[in-house]
Amino acid sequence: MTRPLSRMLHMATLTLLALVGMALALSHPRFQFGTLVGDDAGYYLAIARNFCLGHGFSFDRVHPTNGFNPLMPMLLIPLDRMLAPGYDLVGCFRIATLLSWLVLVAGLRPLQQLCARAFESMGMPESPRDLAVAATAFMYTGFIALKGYYGMDAFLVLTAGLFYLARVSEHGTLRAGALAALTDGVLLGLAVLARVDSLPLAAAAFAVMALRARGEPAAWRRILARAIPFTLLVASYLAWNRLGFGDWLPISARLKSAFPRLDIAASLDVVLHSSLNRIDQLAVFVAFALALTWLAFSMRHALRPATAARDAMLVYALYLAGRLGWMLAFSRFDVQGSYFLLAHPFVTIVLLAGAYHVLGARGVTTVAAAIVVLSAGLAVGKLATVLPQVRAIAAHESDEWAIARRFHDAVSDHDVLYGDAMGLIGYASDRPWINGDGVANERAYQDAIRDHALADYLGRAGVTHVVMSCSPSAPLPSAPFAFAVPSRLHAASDTLTLNPGAIVLRERLRRGGDTELWMFRWRSPAAGPPAIPER
Repeated sequence: MTRPLSRMLHMATLTLLALVGMALALSHPRFQFGTLVGDDAGYYLAIARNFCLGHGFSFDRVHPTNGFNPLMPMLLIPLDRMLAPGYDLVGCFRIATLLSWLVLVAGLRPLQQLCARAFESMGMPESPRDLAVAATAFMYTGFIALKGYYGMDAFLVLTAGLFYLARVSEHGTLRAGALAALTDGVLLGLAVLARVDSLPLAAAAFAVMALRARGEPAAWRRILARAIPFTLLVASYLAWNRLGFGDWLPISARLKSAFPRLDIAASLDVVLHSSLNRIDQLAVFVAFALALTWLAFSMRHALRPATAARDAMLVYALYLAGRLGWMLAFSRFDVQGSYFLLAHPFVTIVLLAGAYHVLGARGVTTVAAAIVVLSAGLAVGKLATVLPQVRAIAAHESDEWAIARRFHDAVSDHDVLYGDAMGLIGYASDRPWINGDGVANERAYQDAIRDHALADYLGRAGVTHVVMSCSPSAPLPSAPFAFAVPSRLHAASDTLTLNPGAIVLRERLRRGGDTELWMFRWRSPAAGPPAIPER
């Protein structure tokens, strides 16, 4: 009975993946904003396209930015040049979204291999093992593949991590051979280049390697052979940050983490009141608890000979304990579900393994059924959420693409916009747009706010328009008013003075709790009053 069910789940998995790919390939980008494509994707899209247009690694076309993780732009730049030689907005958008879809699809196979070997190492017979693998794969598609992370870096981390863990599950952490060492080191390095906060994955991998290398000189040489390519990849990016911007880490990482200032209450508040939905919030705590439990169980047998699959799960658990522990201790500003996508397969594997350990094959069937029902329910819930958005966009309500094009048409080629945190709108407006929250920027922006010199900073950048968000019910002030701009790096703020008579646009934006975007003409006080035109 379980074999037909396994085949049906595999078919459903592949069908759903294909449907997502078709939606990305065939629908206009306006229908993907906020549904399958998250707002942060706009930063990667713009940085890659701006580089191709000759502006360097810059979101705003004015300042170079280290506020990005490098792997996605490094993949997009050659693809944009080859496949979208005119660098049109839609073409570059599709390249990014379909690239991340292909990366996600590529991750399915190593996930299945990791699951199969992990369950086999636990003594699970073939029939329930096939069902457990199929259920995990269906979760991967029904839950992870429907998240709005296309065009972003999350799927790169997920797939690089799964490829590495699948390799470990087959050959262990210290397989002999130069090619094996190079591949392992590169995979770990790519995971970090995809997101710098993936460093715990590399730390976990090298820690388990060291555990298995006790008293074996040859093993330490294998560790070194993996450390060299990993270090070359990661150190080159960190050195670029240090030499070009004065910090080892990108400004986005500095903004998101309070390390070394420990404030667990503040971190929990961020986790519970930021971008995470309730399912992802639950996943944080469940995955953290299961990772610690797995580590405690593994440490009881740490000195015994271990199978390759158990070492893979040990790396997996150690990574999640470190990643989620860091997040729970040092999070600031925002937390997104993309930060810990690898947690969801781990939770699924551990629940299925625990069910087999307690109830045998019957437990696997029960838990697999629950996983399938939950994943299907989440997929249906996603569809129920997306369809009203699609209908609204089709009726030209809350059409962010159209809003972005109106921003484009309201200014000239020589104007520079500033304000808010609009990744996708900033990309689709196709104008110089300085990122308001500073994530896709540089430390000098944060320092200018701290020093109450923001107006001078923006004046030097040539800013001519300021964009702010507010409640749709907020009345337009009748006199010049102060617009507060916070620096989350320095816990400081500065203000800009805006003139209500200089308002250019008011656009309704449903995403983000139903807000309005107001765009004002602006002139730096240091520039003096505008010239009076001759009559």
